[in-house]
Order: sequence, then structure tokens, then C-alpha cells
Amino acid sequence: MFNIALWAFHMNCRLQNHNFSLFTLMEKRALFIFLLLIGVQCAAGALTDLSNGFCRSYKFGTTIANDTLYLIDLDGGLIPGDGNASNNYLVQLDLTQQFSLNNGSNYKMSLITPEAPKLKDQALWSSRDNTTLYAYGGRGVDNTSSDNGIWTYKSETKTWKLQQTGMIAVRRLGGAYVNVPAIQGAYWLGGYQSSDTTETITDKTINYLDKMIQLNTTTGQITELSAPSTPVQQGALVYIPVGRMGILVFMGGEVPSAATGVNLTYTPNSWNYVQVYDIASDKWYNQTTSGNVVAARTQFCAVVQHDISSSSYQIYILGGANFVTKSVYSDVSYLSIPSFKWFRAEGLNEGRMTLACEAYGRQIFGVGGRLAWSDTAAAGCYTMPAFLYDAQSESEPADFDPSLFAYSIQSATEQDIKASPYPSTWADPALKTIFTQSSPSPTSSAISSANNGDGPKINVGAMVGGIVGGVAGLASLISVLFFLIRRKRRAADNRPGKMEVKPGCSKDSSRRGELADTELKPELPAQDIPHELGYGNVYEMDGRDR
Repeated sequence: MFNIALWAFHMNCRLQNHNFSLFTLMEKRALFIFLLLIGVQCAAGALTDLSNGFCRSYKFGTTIANDTLYLIDLDGGLIPGDGNASNNYLVQLDLTQQFSLNNGSNYKMSLITPEAPKLKDQALWSSRDNTTLYAYGGRGVDNTSSDNGIWTYKSETKTWKLQQTGMIAVRRLGGAYVNVPAIQGAYWLGGYQSSDTTETITDKTINYLDKMIQLNTTTGQITELSAPSTPVQQGALVYIPVGRMGILVFMGGEVPSAATGVNLTYTPNSWNYVQVYDIASDKWYNQTTSGNVVAARTQFCAVVQHDISSSSYQIYILGGANFVTKSVYSDVSYLSIPSFKWFRAEGLNEGRMTLACEAYGRQIFGVGGRLAWSDTAAAGCYTMPAFLYDAQSESEPADFDPSLFAYSIQSATEQDIKASPYPSTWADPALKTIFTQSSPSPTSSAISSANNGDGPKINVGAMVGGIVGGVAGLASLISVLFFLIRRKRRAADNRPGKMEVKPGCSKDSSRRGELADTELKPELPAQDIPHELGYGNVYEMDGRDR
């Protein structure tokens, strides 16, 4: 062993002096084998699950696709049995079976290709057909990456690749983002650039962005959209399937004292209002809220639940921290829409900030985060990356159960919103129209056929059965008419009749389960792709201390 170490030292001296020409053929071969063995040893040291334990990590990028919860932005530095911060992991949880969240063997892990930059605080989105994941944004862990692109992961081939886009990607940090596979869209609002995100900034300058970006998760195209009037960081962005293409709701976050600068000051947004964005019209509304309004906070997470009986949506807010006092929250609240009224739910077992959320039916996964506002060991450790919050029972079960889909609001809340289904004052009559229009919308049709288990299930079978039954009945009627016409023609002359196609007639070009081309914005073209989506996808913020 001593001789091997001495030989390695000798080789290292030659490498440092760049005397590559002095290597003998035998030494070159030995060095190649030595380096190969080191590579094998490093690969062998990578973990395949979290059986050895866990401590903490923040901030994860998360999404649910094909009944799998995906986590990125986990390095091996704080993982028992690893300790190598250069190991960059993709973590998967199988949501097709019941399991304990405290059992590390359920967290399946694989190394992300070393070509992809190692980042924290990324958004993780999925394509409409759930075959591709998109990683966007974030900050460099070891150093700032010159690669600002969007990296994709193909679940079938288990490969990572840099996505080519028409617009040069700009890496953002501290924004709010949401994944909407039903309309092939993913959105990122606000956030900033700093020396953690780009090599062009070498000091402590922070540049806030005044646009919202939209990623087409089928084509990979990026489009800039309008944003609220002032720059913003943190907060949460969620999607609700109402109107032509749905709406985005933004809440929380902080407004900087300037759009760019050093040592900026911040003002937390009031939770007495939320920003509502109508995707179809590209218009923002500032809608007031009522009820038991949530205390202002930052670095929380949010998801959406849908109560069918009351035709309402609940935006659940978990955890977070007070931006001024740095105290961590354990409370849980939800904003009911379209009443825009706040209600309280039972809280978490312990406070958590800088966490991400994903919902599968009524079960909400809280992922990662910190127990205290600290960048040191004082941030605390917890058993495993994820915990569960059951929105129906308002409790934290230790086990995940894939059969728990049905969600309904508390009876007191139901009575309240039935008595006052809408706010006393609308921000704009156009916003009211989105919720009060009586006719079914194309968006509703698109969402109805989408279900990957992360939200309340729609009876697609009944819908398809109705469509098939209607088509079959129409076909029978056409067959009878055709038979009578053909019989009459045969009686007139003894030649076989030919079916006539009138000019201008064509097959129905409508496509089941999605928006028509004319209803979609040019940057989100309709694609006839099988897809799955529930109402409970992750709608989260990005955490960052300064």
C-alpha cells in the first residue's frame, strides 16, 4: 500500500509539473487503470436510496408525473453514508403503492449527469404527456454556472439533455412558479439575477426581472409575458382551471426598494389581496380577500385542492417564515376561490420554511426545507425529505396511501361559501365574468380529461361513455337513413348507389380532451397528446436568504 501511495505521489508531481512527455508507456497504462479504478470507486460510492438516513436539504425542485414524485437539487454532502457534495441526485417516490415516508429505502436515487450544472432552488416541470421533466432557474452551489439553459430528463431513457430554446434562457432565482401540463405550459414570475446565477455579475448587485416567462413544455419554446407592476421575490403561484385557459393566482412575497441595486430593502406584500392573471387575455387583476387573513410570510409553499360539491378551489398555504422577525410558522390556511375568503386549518406538527409542496389527491407532500432561519446546522435535521399533510383530515399521517383521493371541505366552510360564493367587490367586471360564465369552457374540457392522480379524479369513463354512446346513436340513425336512400335509388335504377360528399363537408376537426388551436395562444399550440393532470400539482415559491 505504501508503494502505491509513493507511486501516486510521484505521478502527481509529474502532473503538477506538466511533464507528460516523461511518462513511460507502462506508467501511462498504470495511470489510466488507476484513474479508472478511482472513477469506479466514486460511482460505487453513490447511494441508491436513503437507507442510511437523512438530515436536511433546501430547496428541492419537485413535480409529480406518471404517479412518481420526483425531487432534484439534493447533493450527497449531508447524507449519511455519502458525504460527497459533488454527488448530484435525482430522487423518486413510487406513488402507486402504500409506503412509510420515514423509511429511507422508499426514496430511490440516481446520479444526475455531471454535465448538468449542480444547482439549488430550481423549478421542476413536466410535459403534457409526462415523458419529459424540465429543470429551470436556481443558483450555483459550488460556483456560478455559465450554463443558463433548461435541462430535460427523459423518464423512458433515464437521460439528461440540454434543451434548445428559441430565446436565450436567463437563470432566475427567488421567483414563484407553477407547472400546468394540461395546457402545455409552465410559468415563472419575478425573481432576480445575482452573482449566484450569472457570471456577468461580480459584486453584490441584484437585478430584478419585470416579466413573467412561459415555457411550452411540448416545444420547449420560451415566451415573455406581462407581470404585476412592481418587481417581486418569493411568494407562490398556483393554477386554477376556470375560464378559457385558466387563471394563475399569486400571493405573498416581498417587493424590493428598487429594481436593481445593492443592499436593497424589502416590503412584504399584504395578504389582504392576491394577484390574478387570466392566461387567455394576458391580464392581471388585484383582487381583495376577506376572512381570517394569513399573516404575511415568505418561503412557504402552496397547492390547490378542488371541492366538487361546492364547485370551489382551496389554495392551501403551508409553513413559511416571518420576513422581519425570522420566526418559522407551523400554521396551515387556505384561500377559497371564487369567494376569495381565508380559512384556518389544523397546523403542522412543527414549523417548516423553504419547503416545496406537491399534492396527490387530498394528500400534500411537504418536501425539504428548514426548521429555523439559518444557513448553519441550526437549520435543524428531520427524518426524511418528505412529510404528509392530509387536507381532508387536517393531520400528518406517517404513511402514504394512494387510494386517498376524495377531498371535501369542512361543513362550516361549505356553509360559509354557499352563503357568500363570491367576494363583495370584484377587482374588475371581467374577472367576475371568468367565474360566473354559465357555459362550459374549453379549459374545463382539457382539464377534465387530464388526471395523473395528483388531484381529484374526474369520471372520464362516464364522459367517454356518453360521447361513445352519442356517436353510436348518431351512427345508427345515419345508417338507417342511408339504407332508405340507397333502397330508393336501387328501385329507381338497378345500379349500385354511390355515397355523395357535398362540397365543403369534411370530417370533424375537433380534438377530444384539449383546447382547439384557435383557443390557444400561439406560444402554446394544441397537441393531440395523451396527458394526465390533477388539480393538486405543486405550486410553490423559491427560497433564498440574504
